[in-house]
Order: sequence, then structure tokens, then C-alpha cells
Amino acid sequence: MSYLNMIMEEAFKNMEAGRFPFSFGVEATNYCNLRCPMCPREVAERGYGNMSWDLFTKIADEAANHEYRIMMPQGFGESFIHPKFCDMLAYLHEKNVHPIMVISNATLLNEKNVTALIDGRVDLLNISLDGTDKEVYEAIRKNAKYERVVENVKFVFEERGRRGGELPRIILRMIKMDDTETDVIAFKEMWEPWLKPGDEIAFSQYQTWNGTVEDKRTDTPEGIKAIEAGHKGPCRMLYKTGQVYFDGRMTPCCYDYNCTMEIGNANDHSIEEIWTGERAEHFRHLHETGRIDEIPICRGCQEYTP
Repeated sequence: MSYLNMIMEEAFKNMEAGRFPFSFGVEATNYCNLRCPMCPREVAERGYGNMSWDLFTKIADEAANHEYRIMMPQGFGESFIHPKFCDMLAYLHEKNVHPIMVISNATLLNEKNVTALIDGRVDLLNISLDGTDKEVYEAIRKNAKYERVVENVKFVFEERGRRGGELPRIILRMIKMDDTETDVIAFKEMWEPWLKPGDEIAFSQYQTWNGTVEDKRTDTPEGIKAIEAGHKGPCRMLYKTGQVYFDGRMTPCCYDYNCTMEIGNANDHSIEEIWTGERAEHFRHLHETGRIDEIPICRGCQEYTP
């Protein structure tokens, strides 16, 4: 079992929300240099921006005093676009906020940024890399150059090896969709020789964001199957995961791209206050009483986790 899967399996052992999210994302920025057809950024209505340094350090300082399992300084953007993202990674390490997972499209993995990942002792680097075919890849990851991205990914492996470390563990993730379905074997063959213990190749289901983007799924996700089978129990996401967006607004679900389930603002309250507050409990109560359909973002969600 992969390191990330072990973390999430531990998280979902029970339905207790606790005083602090088991795992949570902190959106450094929602600016992105790519335009991908499966991303809801283009239809999101919450604006664009970078998280302020003061807000980020406020959240990091609080996280340092709580027991949790993983922090992800990311959201709906490419985190390395933030002018202080390398400083953010260094600050998290200074405060011993670990484990950390960074998600990246690999377009900006230059020497400076890779050094920040290694020096900041980032635990997991989750790289979105769709396929081995240049034409298909560039049609999906619009504005990216396939050859440069491949060079960047190999550079991360090489630099980590040169520095003699084991971190970050690297996850190479491909989204399974109509365009990439036939590329799974080639993807494994291309990248498996680069893996070290703790690294992995992973495949994700295509997410339609409740019909917001074109449906290119290759099969029916487990979340949809559960809903269609009549499951009305609460989704574990509301008890275990949280997402703070660049402007401080917080939602209990990282798939809530428009923050329609806002439960508070980290500029005004602590994460603990928000997580245990009235709004968070309201959404959990709706799930507990079988009223999931009253929350539009939850209705038909393929990531529903009973």
C-alpha cells in the first residue's frame, strides 16, 4: 500500500471530526499557467488571487500545534506561481509542519523550485502527468510543452538522487479518460525505471465536477455507484478533510471549487474554531440525516465516500 493510501486509510477509520482536520489543503494561489479541459477553474466564480504571507503563516503556526496527518499547500492553481511559495515550504519545515504534499503540473520544476522541495523536506510530490504521447498530452495540458515537462520530472528524480535523500517521495499521476485510456501500459513502462522505494505511479478517475466539464470518464466511479445504490450516509470528507482558499474562506471539501459550503474564514477565526463551528456541523448534520441532496455540490458527486 502506498504512503498516501496508508494516510487516508487511517483517516477514514471512523466518522469523528475531531478538533482539527485530519488532512487539509491551503491554497497558495489559484492562478495557473495551464488550461486543462477537466479543471473547473474556468467556470469558477470566486475570483483569482495569491494567499497573503500573513494568512499563510497564521495557518501554519496553528497547524504546528495540532495533531494531523497531512497538509497540502495547494488548491485550484499551480502553487509555484506564488512568488513566495518556496519561502512557504521553508516556513512549514521550520515549524515542523509535516507531512506535506505538493501537487504540481511540473512545468515550473526548475532548479530553484526543486531545491526548495528537497530542502523543505516535502514528504510527497504529486505530479500530474497525463500520458506519453506528445500530441495527446499537449491537447490535455494546454500551454505545456511535453518535452520540457518530461525533462523537469527527470530532473527531480536526478536531483533527489544527487543529494542522496529519499524525499520527496514522488507520485506520477495520470488521469484515466478517453484520451489516455490506451496509454496506461506505456506510461508505466516509461516511468517505472525511475522509481525508488516509496515512489509510485497512480491513476485517477476523471472528475466531471457534477457535469461542469465535458464527461470523458472511462467507467462509473465508485462514489456514483454508491449514490445510485441508495447510500445516504454521511461522506467522510466532511469529517476528515478541509480546504482553505487563497482569500481565507474555508470549506470541508476540497472538491468544492466555488466554496459553496463555506464554513468560515481563516482571516477571522482559527482553523479549529471553523472546523468545530456551527456551519461545519450544519453540513455534517445534513449528511447524517440523509439530506445530501440539499447541498448542490454533493448531489451526484463521484468522490462521495460513505
